[in-house]
Amino acid sequence: MTRRGFRPFLRIAGRAWLRRAVLESELGRPDAVTVLIGARNRANYRLENALRSIRAQTYPASLVHAMVVDYGSDPADAARTAAMCARFEAEYVRVDGVDVWSRSRCLNVGIRRAATKFLQISDADIVFPPRYLAGCVEVLRAAPISVVGSAMLDLPEESARELERAASEDGVLDAWTHAGRPRNGEPHHVSICATYTAFFHAVRGYDEFYEVWGEEDDDLHRRFVYLGLTPRTLGPDCSYLHQWHPDSERARDGENAERVRRNQLYLSQAHSILRNDGRWGIPHGTAG
Repeated sequence: MTRRGFRPFLRIAGRAWLRRAVLESELGRPDAVTVLIGARNRANYRLENALRSIRAQTYPASLVHAMVVDYGSDPADAARTAAMCARFEAEYVRVDGVDVWSRSRCLNVGIRRAATKFLQISDADIVFPPRYLAGCVEVLRAAPISVVGSAMLDLPEESARELERAASEDGVLDAWTHAGRPRNGEPHHVSICATYTAFFHAVRGYDEFYEVWGEEDDDLHRRFVYLGLTPRTLGPDCSYLHQWHPDSERARDGENAERVRRNQLYLSQAHSILRNDGRWGIPHGTAG
């Protein structure tokens, strides 16, 4: 059997294993969902808007658990992030002793702690429409062996002042929804995804090789597909907003360019499902 022909066989076998070994104990649990945000020095209006959008969901508030993993922020920024989390009733997890940013290691701290039935990955600059979580749960109820996403609508630079004002005045961002443009013109962006928490645990979260910027999302998405999950896309009314910020914050160029190239090369060569060792998601020092 060729490698290409072997992959469909693996996916069929994977789905059977997921139903028998993973979902059997999960389906009867309450449909609670953790919304997980990873951040470092991001205690600004964008995080304020992100947390507000989580608390404005139509999905029952009692079933929504927000969590922010603060991965190595400066003390002043960490204090502001903790205060913001308290206002929006989000669990705050602080990780100290961090030398380099790794979204993978940051999110894995939260993934390992997550105990709800479903897990929604997000970012400190993402604003969800009110029915987003309800839409994700509806899909996962109907088709449990799925990973759910939507289009990412990039907001223009001219929206920044209004975004900042919305945060300070407890405003809403609906007026900007039609100004967003799908990232890369795609109807589905893999960086913001939801599925059963048990599936994140089954693959040991994000690959912790990735540092600085890039590729960890594509890597996880591909591993979920290898595992047997089917990617499913929510309708356009559930597209989420990416608040504008300078591209330089992505650190793709300059001093981090070599690390980004290493990430890209690694992604092209890594095709296994299971990554990391048994200490995945356990930082050297955690407080809060």
